[in-house]
Amino acid sequence: VGDGRSAKPNSQRIYRGISLVEKFIESQPKDVDEVLFNALLDTCCRLKDLTRLEFTVKRMQELQIQPSPVTLGILVKTYGQAGDLQKVLQVWSDMEQQRGQANAVTYGCMIDACVKCGNL
Repeated sequence: VGDGRSAKPNSQRIYRGISLVEKFIESQPKDVDEVLFNALLDTCCRLKDLTRLEFTVKRMQELQIQPSPVTLGILVKTYGQAGDLQKVLQVWSDMEQQRGQANAVTYGCMIDACVKCGNL
């Protein structure tokens, strides 16, 4: 799991883009929504950057942006890729409201996370 410090040149460009989005969020917090945050979270997942992912989730909570079932799927997928079953189950439990709106994709992320964690 990376923290962005040893990023490859292409990853450095991605991190530059993330920084620009984060600056936008800081300067115009009333103009952001869960779709923008989900894009950031998904990018952190692809980069395997759990530190930045958790910072982004915290910022989302501070701004009182309501997560969606998509948010739940991204978080479950990320922690599954990291092999952290406890975190997968914690997120699944904490996001009860989003679970109620989950679809086949969200449940697929949960199954995949459990498999990657060796729990199926």
